[in-house]
Formats: sequence, C-alpha cells, structure tokens
Amino acid sequence: MDRCSPSSPTLRRRNEADEMKLQTLVAVIVFVLCSGPSPALAAEPADFQRDVYPILEKYCVGCHNADDPQGGLVMDDFVGLMKGGETGVAITPGVPASSRLLMMVRGEVEPVMPPDGTDGPDERELEILARWIEQGAVGPQGEMPVKRELRTPSIKPSPGLVAPITAIARAPDGRTTARASYGRIEIRHATGDRDSKPTTEISDDQLGKINSLAFSSDATRLLVASGLTGAYGRAAIYDTESGALIREFVGHKDTLYAAVFSPDDTMLATAGYDRTIVLWDVASGNVVRRLTGHNGAIFDLAFSPDGTVLVSACADETVKVWNVEQGIRLDTLSQPEGEVFAVAVTHDGRHIVAVSADNRLRAWRLRSTQTPRINPLVATRFMDETPIVNFAIAPDDQSLVAISESGSVKRVRMSDWQPVASLESLPESGTDLFITADSLQVVISMMNGQVVSRPLPPIESQSTSRSEQELQPVWMDLGDAISLDESTLRQTLTKADAAADSAGILDVDRNVSIKGQIGRAGEVDLYRWPAHQGEVWAIDADAEMDSRLDPIVTVLDAAGEPVLRVRLQAVRDSYFTFRGKDSEQISDFRVFNWEEMQLGEYLYAAGEVTRLQMHPRGPDSGFNVYPGEGNRWTYFGTSGTTHALGEPAYIVRPLPAGAEPLANGLPVFDVYYENDDDPQRLAGKNSRLLFTAPADGLYTVRIGDTRGEGGSSYGYRLAIRPARPGFRPTTKAISKPLHPGTGREFQVQIDRLDGFDGAVTFEIDGLPDRLVSNFPLTIEAGQRFATGVIWADPNEEGWDGEIEPTLTASAMINATRVERQAGSLGKLKFDPSPAQVVPIIKPVDAEIAAHENWTLQVRRGETVSARVLVQRRDKFENEVSFGKEQSGRNASQGVYVDNIGLNGLLIVAGASQREFFVTADPTAVPGKRSFFLTAGVDGGLASHPITVEVLP
Repeated sequence: MDRCSPSSPTLRRRNEADEMKLQTLVAVIVFVLCSGPSPALAAEPADFQRDVYPILEKYCVGCHNADDPQGGLVMDDFVGLMKGGETGVAITPGVPASSRLLMMVRGEVEPVMPPDGTDGPDERELEILARWIEQGAVGPQGEMPVKRELRTPSIKPSPGLVAPITAIARAPDGRTTARASYGRIEIRHATGDRDSKPTTEISDDQLGKINSLAFSSDATRLLVASGLTGAYGRAAIYDTESGALIREFVGHKDTLYAAVFSPDDTMLATAGYDRTIVLWDVASGNVVRRLTGHNGAIFDLAFSPDGTVLVSACADETVKVWNVEQGIRLDTLSQPEGEVFAVAVTHDGRHIVAVSADNRLRAWRLRSTQTPRINPLVATRFMDETPIVNFAIAPDDQSLVAISESGSVKRVRMSDWQPVASLESLPESGTDLFITADSLQVVISMMNGQVVSRPLPPIESQSTSRSEQELQPVWMDLGDAISLDESTLRQTLTKADAAADSAGILDVDRNVSIKGQIGRAGEVDLYRWPAHQGEVWAIDADAEMDSRLDPIVTVLDAAGEPVLRVRLQAVRDSYFTFRGKDSEQISDFRVFNWEEMQLGEYLYAAGEVTRLQMHPRGPDSGFNVYPGEGNRWTYFGTSGTTHALGEPAYIVRPLPAGAEPLANGLPVFDVYYENDDDPQRLAGKNSRLLFTAPADGLYTVRIGDTRGEGGSSYGYRLAIRPARPGFRPTTKAISKPLHPGTGREFQVQIDRLDGFDGAVTFEIDGLPDRLVSNFPLTIEAGQRFATGVIWADPNEEGWDGEIEPTLTASAMINATRVERQAGSLGKLKFDPSPAQVVPIIKPVDAEIAAHENWTLQVRRGETVSARVLVQRRDKFENEVSFGKEQSGRNASQGVYVDNIGLNGLLIVAGASQREFFVTADPTAVPGKRSFFLTAGVDGGLASHPITVEVLP
C-alpha cells in the first residue's frame, strides 16, 4: 500500500494529530480571550517586595511559613512559594488563570483561601497578584527586607493606664541611667553640670516593646533591643544627649530580647526569638557573622571583659560559650533544668553566672576562651520557689542580686556563691535591675511602672561570717574509768535525793563505765555529769552479751532538752530516683540533679547525713558514699536509715554557730546530740556519740531502747569518758606469688576512733631494694583505705628464704606523733614463670621504657588520657579487665578513671592496648600520688606504678 495514500494508517494518524493541535490552539486562543489580562495588567510592573509580599504577609504567611507550612506551602520565602506545596505548583508564571494560588483565593477551586470565611484580598489586591503573575512572577531583586510594617488595628490603651517598665540600665560612669516602657525611653543625667540636660526622652514608633538597654562605655550612646513579634528584630543606637537615632540594625526574623556592646564598643551582639546570634560592626552596621546552634529563644547575652568570649542564655535550657573572633561554639553548659533567663561574666573574667526557670543560680569556671574546653560547674544555688528571672553583679564584684518571678530579692556573696540576705520583696513582678556604681543600692524596675531601690550594706566576707564563739576542742586525760552499777547507784540514793530529783536522774563522776538495764518497755535511764566548755566526751552504749537491747543515747541540757549539735542548711534539693536504699548500702545512690553535686558534699535524707564519695560512672549507676566499701558511714552523729524511692534528699552544709540561715528558700535541719548506731559501723547496732560541751554545766545522758522495748534481758554498758582520737590499722596481705615484670596489690585500712579524721602514713620494713613498691603509702584525711603494690623486675630470679615485710602506721594527733604496728604483707613468694599478662601504663603521645615511673599531670576539673598495654603470654588471648569504679588504684580522692561505660576499663580479646581517661574532680587536693592498674587475671596482676600529679 502506498504510504502516502489518504487511506494509509500513517497519513491518517498525522491528520488526526494536526486536527488535535488545531483544536488545542483554538482552545488556548479562546481561553486567553476570555481570561486574558485586562488593560490594568499591562500597566506598570508589579514589584514582589513592594506590592506582592505585603498581600501574602497579610493573608497567607500566618499559616504558610517556614516554621509551620500548612499543606507544605511556604509563602514567606520566594523560593518556597514557587516550589509549591503538597497539591502541586501554586504559581504558573505568565498564566494567572491557571495559577492555583489565584484560583483558590478567588474561590474557583477547593479549598477556598483564606479558610473559614476569613476576609481575603480585595479587588485591587487581586488585580496586583494577577498582574504580577501575568508579568512572569518575578522574584525580589536582592534580599528581602526584614523590617516590615505591622498591619493590625490600632487600639489605644485605657486612659490613665501605667505602662510597665520593661528595661533599665546604668552607664559605666554611674551618672547616667535609662528606663524604658513601650515605645518610650527616658534617659536621666546627673544634674551637677548647670548646662546639662537632666532628662532626654526618646519616643519613636519604631521602638515597640523594649526588652533590653545597654550603654556604651563612654555613656554617649544607648543600645536598644526591640522588634516586632513574628516579623523582625531591631537593635538601635541613640545619642544619649539629643535622643537622635544614630543607627539601626535589622537582621533578625523575630523580636530581640538582648543587645549588648562589646567591651571596646566596636561590635555589638544581638539575639532573640529566632534562635540566632548576630554580631555587627558598629561603625558600618554590617553583619560580621551569625552564630547558630541554640534550639530556642535566646534571652540574654554577655561579653567577657576582654571581648574574646560571648555567652548566651536560652530557652533550650543551656548556656553556650562562643569565641567571638572565630565564631565557633566553645562549650555548651547544659546543667540547667529550665529556661535560662539571664547570663553574665564576672568582672574578673573568671566565672560565668546564669539564672533559670528551675529556681536556681549557677556559676561555672570560665576556661574556654580560644579553644573548646570544659567549663566546670562550681556552684548551684537554690534561690526561690519560683523561677529566677534576672540578676545583676555589683561593680565591686563582691555580690550579686537576683530577682524571682514571685518578687523575692536575694543577695548572693560571690566568694562562695552563698545567698546571704533576703531584701524587701517587690510588690509586683520585677523586670530588670542594676546596682549603683558604689555597690550600695540595687535599682529594680517592675511591671506596675515603678522603679524601686533597696539598700545593700557592706557584705560580710566568708571568713568573718563565722562566729567568734566557735568552740575550740579541749582534750582530757582523766586516767582510768570508774566502774559503776545502776542498781547500786539507785540503792545509795537518799530519800531527800529522790524527792529532789523526781525525774530519776543519777549523778555520776567524770569518766565512768556504768552497768545497767532497761527494765521495762518505754523506760529510759538518765545519768548526769559535769562538763566544761569545749571538752570532748565519748559516749559509748553497748548491749551486754546476749542482751536484746538496741541502745539509743541522747545528751540533754540542764533543762532536760536535747542539746543542739549543728544546724544544717539545705543548699540543693533532690530526691531518690531509682530504688530505695537500706541502712548500710554505700553504692548506687541515684538522685535527681546529681550533675550539680560535688564530691565531699553532705547528703541529708530522713534524718541521716552521709557524704558523697564517688561520682556515677555511667548511665546505669549512682553515687558511692563514704567510706567507699563495706557499710556506709554517717556524719554529725546521725544514724543510718532506709530510704524510699522518691524520698526527698538535700545537699546540706553546716551553719557556723550563731549564724543566720541562708536566704535560699530551702529548709534548715537541726541535728541534736543523739545516736542509734555507731556512725562508722565499728560497734554494730551499739551507739557511739561524740559530745562537745557548748558551755560549762551539768549534762545528762539518756539511754533507752530504739524500739521502746525493755525487760530483764535488756542489759547495757554505758561509758561517759574523755574522747581519745586515734586509729586502728589493719592490712590485707598479699597471698599470690609475684611474677617477673608484674606486681601484686594489697590494701591498708584504718578504723578511725573518737573523731580522728587526719591522714595516716604507712612505712614498710624488710622489703628488698630490688622490689619496687609505692611506699610510703598514705591514707588521706577522711578516707578509710589505700592500695599499695609490690612489683618485681622482669629480670627478677627469686630469692632464698622467706621475705615478710612489716608495716608501721603513723599520724599526727593533737600535735603528737602517734605510731601503731600494722602487721605484715605476708610471706612474699616468687614464681619465675611468665605472667599471663604484663600490664604497662604509657603516655598517649610518647614512647618510654616499658616499666618506668613517669608523671601524668591533670588539673582539677579536667580530664587527661594515657594508654594501658598488655604483653600477653603465648596463647593467652582472653579479654583483660581492669575493673569498674575502682579501676584506678591508689588515686587520690576525687581522681578517677573516667568514661568506662558499663563494662569498665577493658582490653578486648586479642587486643594489646587501649586509651583510658583520668579525671580530677574540682574538689581533688593538689599534689602527687602513686597510681597503677591491676589486670583481673590470675588473682590480679599489677602494673609498675606511675605518678599522677593533680595541679590547681
């Protein structure tokens, strides 16, 4: 068939296609004729910035913005607008009639926009949109302007309404101050100069709600932070004499909460609701750089005194530290448990201070200035039952004043970060504050439009705050105790004595041992003796053999009231977050806000006081408390008790005698001279109490049964004797043989007696010089044990006969050297066969001899690293564990192996080394101490000791 004949399939398909093209062309012409542009569309070009965006902003952007793009359509950005949303392209350039946006606004397709019967664009605005689309929907020329006009009805305030004072500021010279309310600023000048203008007023429609004020260093300029919520942020600099606008800085997408000058006034930093910090050049008004990383509104900014660091306070519950020159984040301080409202750097540049919605003030040591470093938390203080909204540091850097949402005004001493005074409360919520140049008054603005001041008398220093009457202990030697019997004492009472003392009190001599009995349920026995101020007495109450008594003792004054031992001020509140605790447990104390607690602090719960000994070592652990092994110690004569999940707990500090409680809103606990169980658990269920007589007089010991029981089988022995501080040393000897190139560890312990808390040093005698040890070995003050090592050289061949080194322990007690024999290390044996593993500690970045005593330095509050290697014996490929919490042997208190995870310090099977980390707590005492690791193989194989030096 001819391919060109009219009946051919090819030609027929061509004819059909041409006919469809013709029909389409006709349809397009008809469509254009029917819906083509009116004469108005061919008029002047529509400008996106000037004409189109204001319409979109008025009717559309509220629901279709980058933060909440309903239907996936973003209309506050040209690129997002042209991209379209979930239903497709919204704008068809050149064809208004097929642009879905215009059709929905006209009601031609569903859904109609704006929704819910809301007024949409009028005919003039529709004509502008159509003309812009017809002209090609051209985008903005350059960047879109951030600052936009507010299109809302103007509502006048009620007559006589007082506007809140939202911000105040004091110039560095102390002579100029400023206060701001909505749309208005009043600058007040000192009136010493006859020609000076006492008040400068700035009233500007662009001001809006003013959130912060800051003076330049020479007081000639005032920096203002404001803006339009949901639209833009505006910082502006005004002349303080004339009130004239010098320059404005608009670059944020939402209102500003903070704007501050750099110390040299060449730069300013701004931040607000849009989560971004902008650094500006003051002279040119240009953006220097933007800092991003916060996840919430930024409420406050502060430069360090040298201008190298900027700190920011944010609603994301963090403070961030930034290097200004590099524009990098140096650290994130994440301890706050609520929005951080205000932040500052102390005038000496040493500390960062912040207040937050979790009712607390925190201080960190500022260490990261050029490179990222950890800025350790040095103090957390509970301030009030409501959020702390702002604070100001006094010019003398001695104190600060913080205001809370409830209107409380608290003063904090900055030497120890303790609240020291509650000033007169505010009648209304406070907004801002500053302290006068002489540090004698704090000025506070309020929501009721008032500005009030509160006097600040000279602050009492930490050293002078202690009572002049603090007791000095008096130690006595009264010879042997006098033995007495309760029944005999009662028989010798005359009728006149019994009538004169109906309470049944028995008078006894100083230094006695009394045999007695609680004869019936609920009975207590009372023994009275004379004591002089400062004398330290030991009161021991022991159940007799086979006695059912669980004794409890209390010291009463002449009026029969318990004698106060100490007042404990709570400085941080908490509670148990995981499982209860029995009365003896020392580990896994999981408590709320543990990150803000420091080692050595006292933890109070249900009348018991214990002490934090070791930080949690991972996500599934809690604090260890003293002594770190065995049964837990208690303090201030309190007795161990059980604690339930969720039970309140507090970090407490003893108040000096006669001192007023801190003004922090937390409770004060009175602890009396009373004890149920020995605080150091050396006497089992028996009682041990140290009593320091507060004044000359007669005192009474009351003894009874803890459960209120009594009977013929409730006998006791009560001693009222002079305290004799001392210690009792013991040694856990070495039982396994030494191998070449390895060591064996041992432990020395002391039982502390009658309140002795000092250091004890152990010396060794009879150890051959060729064996290495870490003697002299010291148990630090307040600690119970230390770990030693005896190490054999790789070339050691053994010895003939027996080697049994002996130990001697000594300490200074009341200015006297006291020495005790401490037993031996056992008979040392040697096995010349190679050990299964030989552990070695080396630096991370250097090679040294395999077994060398080198020094690893670490500053308090910082972490350093080292390597541990193992030389494996043939065919030994097992994993090698060095332990968990106590993996670092003989480290000083507060120095520990960190970042160990759930498995502890471990070298996996087949591996030969790993890096490990050593952290020095901020409470660690500077100095040098031997340190080693023990592999959990063959009963423990120890490395050659190195030296860990803690630096201030």
